[in-house]
Amino acid sequence: MHGPERKLVPFVMDEKAVPRTGMPIEGGGEVTSGTHSPMLDRGIGLGYVPVASAATGNELTIDVRGRPRRAHIVKRPIYEREETG
Repeated sequence: MHGPERKLVPFVMDEKAVPRTGMPIEGGGEVTSGTHSPMLDRGIGLGYVPVASAATGNELTIDVRGRPRRAHIVKRPIYEREETG
């Protein structure tokens, strides 16, 4: 019996770009959702990638409107509000 072939991972863009649903991730993945995060001032999203590439910190290359853009996998939640007080 085999496990799943792909895993859903959160990622943060390293370059100025906003990922969108359906954009390909190099190596056989796909963006499932993406947006610009005003709190982080960069693009963030979720996507399916092969299980072998799904470790936190791994670099991804996402095809953003025909241009390869770098991102990296992060832990959930992508953003945590700092406690004040």
